[in-house]
Amino acid sequence: MSSRGEGSFVNLPRFGARLYDILTQTKAIQAQFREITPYLVSQISHGRLLDVGTGPGWLLLEIYRLNPEIELFGLDISDSMVQLAKKNLSGIRADLRQGNIHNTNYESNFFDVITCTGSFYLWDHPVECLEEIHRILRDNQSAYLFETYRDFDNGEFRQTLKANLQKENLLRRLITPFFLKKQLKMTYRTDEIAEIVRHTSFADTCAIDKITLGGLPIWLRITLPKKQAA
Repeated sequence: MSSRGEGSFVNLPRFGARLYDILTQTKAIQAQFREITPYLVSQISHGRLLDVGTGPGWLLLEIYRLNPEIELFGLDISDSMVQLAKKNLSGIRADLRQGNIHNTNYESNFFDVITCTGSFYLWDHPVECLEEIHRILRDNQSAYLFETYRDFDNGEFRQTLKANLQKENLLRRLITPFFLKKQLKMTYRTDEIAEIVRHTSFADTCAIDKITLGGLPIWLRITLPKKQAA
């Protein structure tokens, strides 16, 4: 079986991580993090929060700024990304680890909130990964995945992307459309995501909502509540 994307990231060189870091510093992507953060913080005043696929750590930084009482954890398959996140989060207490959400060393019922932004579509074994999230999530708590989807309104997307790019420098105007369009070709349709979740322990609790982030109408918020064990 060929990798959906994990194989490309697990051995990502440092210059690749740095290029990704530059890409995620566009105004639109930084706006996405700032828009996601209040929603997540509204779900947890204190306790442990895990960001899966944390990348350069920008979401954790925004969460810290809004509520420094939350215990921050970040997991990424790329060691280069983890090292970059440690640099970006210097001076902030955060447990940052290299690893795959497919199989972690976290204790069961450990996290109060688990989140992931824009990397679910890269998981080679999404059902197993969601089952691991279910295991390490506390009862009566939820995971929140923010994910792009393929069956968006293309006309609306092109119009808003053009407006967003006008705010960026030349380099980011050139590279952002390439990487974003590549991602959108690989990502799932809404019904495909629902079908994946249907085979997991979240099948009876999942909610999928279309949202706009960073001005782009290409996002879903996938809410995955964990019921208390009988």
